[in-house]
Amino acid sequence: MTDPRMERLQERRVKMLGQQVDNGSLPAGAPMYYYCHCCGVLVATLPEDWYKEPPPKHCDDCKPLIEEGLIDSTDTFRDWERAQKDADAVA
Repeated sequence: MTDPRMERLQERRVKMLGQQVDNGSLPAGAPMYYYCHCCGVLVATLPEDWYKEPPPKHCDDCKPLIEEGLIDSTDTFRDWERAQKDADAVA
């Protein structure tokens, strides 16, 4: 049986597809947006000049999936997003 949390991970990915702000396109001094590496959900918005504590890499929903070994660092939102775009280009 598939873990329902994995289904919710896919739902979050679909919902977040194309929703991330490109920090590089923002004007100088704008806040920076940081997203979960696994599902793409916003995890932090920090001032451009933050230097103390780095933003989290994963959201609270993905952390347990990583800890339990259901997903790992190779299962990233960016890779999933790229695969979706490649599939759309072929279709």
